[in-house]
Amino acid sequence: MNRFFIVRHGQTKWNTQLKTQGQQDSSLDEIGMIQTQKLAKRLAAFNIDHIYSSDLGRTIQTSDIISAQLQKEYMLENSLREIDFGEWEGLTIEDIKKSYEEEFKMWRKEPDKARIPGAESLQEVADRITRGINKINEAHKSSNILLVSHGVVIKVLLLTLLNSSLSNIYKIKQDNTALNVVEFREYGPVLLRVNDTTHLEVNGFEK
Repeated sequence: MNRFFIVRHGQTKWNTQLKTQGQQDSSLDEIGMIQTQKLAKRLAAFNIDHIYSSDLGRTIQTSDIISAQLQKEYMLENSLREIDFGEWEGLTIEDIKKSYEEEFKMWRKEPDKARIPGAESLQEVADRITRGINKINEAHKSSNILLVSHGVVIKVLLLTLLNSSLSNIYKIKQDNTALNVVEFREYGPVLLRVNDTTHLEVNGFEK
């Protein structure tokens, strides 16, 4: 029975600028580095056996900090990389609303049916991340496995594990450095934690 600890990368410069990152990149900002250090200290309590990271820069930065804290090497896994947002990458939400009005409306109302120019569909992301996690799950037995990934991919993965429609993607929140825990039992995956950011809280408030 494997237990997966699935985390989102720390805050980036593009996150604060509300730019769409996708498979383009923006480095962690100062807050993102602090968030990741706090997450790394928390993860030290879980006896992580294996670490897999998306191969994009912001997740590699996040994994470097975690790896140093846990004194454990990580492996790059491209199935964990963020959705390819195609022509939307590098654009702000306001830019997208102006230039892709109809596509943006569909992305907000029926994201599972949206077709963003040059982008992956949510179903393509689901197929990719499902293959990836199944491969990792089969490679290990009774292990604590850390996955360092991205917001959309993590939401899609959680919905897929629950056999829930991808149209529900906005019903799951994923903050920077959020911790999710999934246990693969004999009868299937069980979600133990979702969007847990208590490592960022001071006196009950996020800091």
